[in-house]
Amino acid sequence: MPTVHLSLPEGVYRELKRFSSHMGIQITDLIKMLINNGLEELREKYGIEREEEIISAVNALIETMNRVEKKLTYLELRVRENEIKLREFIDNVNSRLNDLELSIQEIQEPVLEPELIKARTRKHRI
Repeated sequence: MPTVHLSLPEGVYRELKRFSSHMGIQITDLIKMLINNGLEELREKYGIEREEEIISAVNALIETMNRVEKKLTYLELRVRENEIKLREFIDNVNSRLNDLELSIQEIQEPVLEPELIKARTRKHRI
C-alpha cells in the first residue's frame, strides 16, 4: 500500500487529534476518512466516476458491441443467402422469359408446309 507523509501545522494536528479522540479512532484513520469524503465530493462536483464504475460501463459497452457484431454477422449471412436466392430466381425468370419469347416467335412465323409432289409415273415401253 502506498504511504504518504504529511507535514501539518500544529493547530491542524491538534484539531485532528481532538476529533479522533472524540470519535474513538486513530488520527491516521480520521485523515483517511476525510480524504475519502473529500474525494467523493470532488467526484460529484466534477462528474468523475469511480474506476469500478468506468470499468463496468466499458465492459457493458464491449458486451453490447460483441452482441451487435454477432447480429451483424448473422444479418450479413442472411443477406448473402437472399442475394443467391434472388439471383437464382431472376435466372429462372429470365430462362422462362426466353422460352416464352421463342414460343411466341415460333407462333408468329409462318409455317411453310412442304408441298407434296406426285411422282411421275414412267411409261414403260415394251
